[in-house]
Parts: sequence; structure tokens; C-alpha cells
Amino acid sequence: MNQQPRIPDPQTKARTVARLRETCQMLDALNVFLDDAISQVEAENHRNPLYIRRLQKAEELLDSRKQENLEKQKVQ
Repeated sequence: MNQQPRIPDPQTKARTVARLRETCQMLDALNVFLDDAISQVEAENHRNPLYIRRLQKAEELLDSRKQENLEKQKVQ
């Protein structure tokens, strides 16, 4: 019952390596496609008025917090 794994012949190894390379190339192409899709969605988000308003509100909040911290430091 002690079956050791057998080493495949060179042709089998070559086919397996070729299939793995092809799979890697397909995954690389998919990654490029997804990166492009993500960048398009991000560009669309940056043009969205709601996104722009939320960004402005966040900047206003950050500025007000900075001002509060400066005032607290002056008091101390």
C-alpha cells in the first residue's frame, strides 16, 4: 500500500508547463481588463456630483477639526 508518486515523463511535464503558462497569461490579461474597468469606474465616480459634494464636506470637516485643534493648542 506504499505507492510513491511517479515522476511524469518529459512530454507530460512539458504539456503541463505549457498549460500553466497559458493559464498565467489568461489571468494576466484578465487583470489588465479588471484594472481598466476599475479605473473607468473611479473616473466616473470622480465626475459624480454626489461624490464631489461628499469630498467637499469631508474637506470642510477636516478643516474645521484642524481649526479646533489649533484653538485648543492656543488655550493650553
